Amino acid sequence: MKKILALVLALAMLMTASTALATSTEAVGGMEPNWWKAADIKPSETFHVDDGMTMTMLGIHINQYPKTFDGGYYFPAVEAMTGVHVDADWRTSDGYAEIVSTVLANAAGDVSKLPDIIQPGSYGISALVNEDAIIPLDDYLDLIPNVVAAVGDRMSYWASADGHIYAIPTIVNVPGSQSMTFRKDWALKLKDMGVIDFDTPSTWEEWNAFWYGVRDNDMNGNGDPSDEIPLVLEMGESGERCLHILLNAFGIKASDDAQFCVLDDGTYTMVYEHPRYKDFLTAVQKLYADGIIDPEFATRKQADMYNTMAANKCASCFTWAQMSQTHTEALWEQGVEDALFQCVAPVQGPFGDRYLQERRAVTNINCITRGAEARGNVENILKLWNWQFSEEGINLYNYGLEGFTYDMVDGEPVLKTSILQNGFVDYRTIGMEMEPFGGMWQTSAFMQCLFAGKSLDELNAAYKSFWDGLNNEGVNKGCYYAMPPTLETEAYTEYRTELIIGSTGVCALRDQTIAGQVSVDDFFTRYEQLKSRGLDEVIEQGAEAYAQIVGG
Repeated sequence: MKKILALVLALAMLMTASTALATSTEAVGGMEPNWWKAADIKPSETFHVDDGMTMTMLGIHINQYPKTFDGGYYFPAVEAMTGVHVDADWRTSDGYAEIVSTVLANAAGDVSKLPDIIQPGSYGISALVNEDAIIPLDDYLDLIPNVVAAVGDRMSYWASADGHIYAIPTIVNVPGSQSMTFRKDWALKLKDMGVIDFDTPSTWEEWNAFWYGVRDNDMNGNGDPSDEIPLVLEMGESGERCLHILLNAFGIKASDDAQFCVLDDGTYTMVYEHPRYKDFLTAVQKLYADGIIDPEFATRKQADMYNTMAANKCASCFTWAQMSQTHTEALWEQGVEDALFQCVAPVQGPFGDRYLQERRAVTNINCITRGAEARGNVENILKLWNWQFSEEGINLYNYGLEGFTYDMVDGEPVLKTSILQNGFVDYRTIGMEMEPFGGMWQTSAFMQCLFAGKSLDELNAAYKSFWDGLNNEGVNKGCYYAMPPTLETEAYTEYRTELIIGSTGVCALRDQTIAGQVSVDDFFTRYEQLKSRGLDEVIEQGAEAYAQIVGG
């Protein structure tokens, strides 16, 4: 079991954002409402604010975690153990930048109006720095040795473009979460028809054969040969990321937002400077013209991608590995008995490249504000997070309270069966691994939830596909690469909206080229014009910042 646990890959975000399901009046995972009140929670011997302290924060709520302080065990237990009361103002990601902007405007001239913690979200750390709303943590690292140790040698992900550290991170020491997935049952059907001669596509030629086979045949059998989508793509938050899995297939190891890469000589630059980008753009333009690529690739949101999977229209896509299980089972429920979204190795490109973005292990999530500094709360806030990254804090975050949600078995925490019976659902609804707050993920806890208390042999085909997409020895073995960071330099902050994601920016130009509205040659002509308007500065400052961080 320990060997399996060491191989499993944790998942940072398995589900799309939803409203919180937990309240103090609901029984979840076999636990009675407010069950934690019966626990005899002792103050921590390593960190406790004897007179108590309230820490206010503005953050982004995701998934089904509790929203209220007493909606789950976690925050009441943190207060009992450390003396720190967490007062969180949870918001959604939609419009979050405007919310932060409003908070900053209301605090103009009076930093005491700022919460202690602000999560930057889409507003960005650099913008908060420019507003002098948050403090650098460089001089306080001695207060958070557990966090420093957890980050280790991954400083390029922790430090900002100016070389300073501004945020307490969430740490996930596992590489995987997403995977390429395809309709295995459709591939077998095409093979039976003599269209293809393989069960699972691997090479670029095989992927093309599968995609074109789907295009030319009524795979879902509904009488409409044109409603299947061979390759479904989602736009990402701002349309930057929508083609990253195909960038990877052409050997372009892109950043999370698919805008930056590091060339073979170590130069940090934009992906459009990569020597393979023209090959990529030419190939993708043809795939679009031939009806292979999702016609809504530039506008399709993640939830709509899931709709195509559940509607029996998606032949292949790149998504959270769990979605292979979720939508296979959804199709089973609809009577599509042979349906199977099978997680598979990423697309291998025409030059033999096969890459997959490794999960960003260090994600900067919580920034300490000038308001906390004015109130004298900085030291205790940092000590709180150092405690959270201790064994005591990690156990509380991942497993809950001993005797209630887990037991110690042979020196290892084992979650109760009642907590696991619905996989991650009850686990998160109770408040375990409180992702919106941030912390240190444990592979063992994730593994237990993944299997819902069952052995690998007991899992159905849909669940095994999920497992294949996450297992360190599974289909993605050897394909992961560490993403280069997106560095929020002054030029990036100034020009991102206009020259990268705007209606006349490089992403829109890319989309127009793929759709055949602009030729590949004209793309590069117009791209050079964008460089002269400011993208050159983005590239130059990014390269300088990356060299400073990596070299330092």
